[in-house]
Amino acid sequence: MTPNSSADYGLHWELPTNWQQADFDDSSWPNATTYSNQTIGVNNKAAYTNFIDVFDNEKSDAEFIWSTNVVLDNEVIVRYTVNGL
Repeated sequence: MTPNSSADYGLHWELPTNWQQADFDDSSWPNATTYSNQTIGVNNKAAYTNFIDVFDNEKSDAEFIWSTNVVLDNEVIVRYTVNGL
């Protein structure tokens, strides 16, 4: 917050009640963005450094998946559709 709170703002998008349903149309939702370990800056975070074998593996290095704004967005909703079962 700034001393003059009239300069602060926040945005909130309400989740549709049926977003978890298979027939929900998520085509207007933005695609996820992936970030490297260096971009996120996790080298001094225990949640990262305790699991370097998972997050920093040459053969299957993990990526951080978020929105286009990793600084401001604090909730990311992910949908994944499995076909052919």
